[in-house]
Amino acid sequence: MAMVQTVTGHTVIGNGGGWTDPNANPPARIATACHFATVFWLFWDEFHRPPTQAEVLQMGNAQILVTSMIAHGTRKDSALVGSLNLAAGAILIFVDQGGIARHSCVAIAAQRVGGYNQLGWWSAGGADHAYSTHTTNQLLWGYLGNRNKVHKFRDEQQWYKLYEVPESYAKMIVRGAAQG
Repeated sequence: MAMVQTVTGHTVIGNGGGWTDPNANPPARIATACHFATVFWLFWDEFHRPPTQAEVLQMGNAQILVTSMIAHGTRKDSALVGSLNLAAGAILIFVDQGGIARHSCVAIAAQRVGGYNQLGWWSAGGADHAYSTHTTNQLLWGYLGNRNKVHKFRDEQQWYKLYEVPESYAKMIVRGAAQG
């Protein structure tokens, strides 16, 4: 439950689509993309403070970190009745056909997620380089052979599998990356 409080209490990461550590010399501007936000929150919740620029650089590419979390997740299928349920604090990862994480966000309630750069991933819009929340009934599920996959708005050429990664495993990966 702590992860939910970290996410909802720190929805603004950076300014104008980028984050800069005010104490870094020289400071680097890092894009606040979905994976960066997910890793940022996981770090904050694990270490009880936001990461420094040096720690962000130590952890490396956020997409690679989030992709490595997939192995610890559970594949989610379309709910037969009602909306998809998630464990609060879990990481929801949209995985392409090549096994790469293309979007990630955090379950902030059983049927609600919060994250960055969610534009197009949900039927009810989203934000680009900003925080937005969505309910799981806004997922764009497929049909027939793609019934248990989702797609981005107006792009039914690429289908994504959904994985739910428990908060504990996601934090373990971030902790390992931060500590080298």
